Amino acid sequence: MADPGQIATSIGFAALFLVATVLAILAYWSVRSMDQVVLRARMYMNRQRLFSGLLAGALAMIILTIVILVSLASTLLRPTGSPADTTVQSVLLIGFVASFLFLAWSFLNFYALSRPPRETTPESGQ
Repeated sequence: MADPGQIATSIGFAALFLVATVLAILAYWSVRSMDQVVLRARMYMNRQRLFSGLLAGALAMIILTIVILVSLASTLLRPTGSPADTTVQSVLLIGFVASFLFLAWSFLNFYALSRPPRETTPESGQ
């Protein structure tokens, strides 16, 4: 039976992936439904946001890959419960959180890129 910490971690991890998946689907759907001319113009105007999102996604995947490899090496090289186990877990947790922060930043950039521009209301009296 899993302890409460493992259950909370699993639920949080699943919720994080669910939010990331919903944001990715929303961004994809809104970009896919844009007119081609509007899409081309928006991609040109927002190229900095596009590059920022791609860079953040790449950094997230690099950090996540390093975290997974360090975790695998730690599991294979040292037994569970050794004195350095808590240190390794802390470093992995920090890397894991950093990875998902970069991933969230990339999804936020892609979502903001895909939203239609706000409509401006004409000011009264003019």
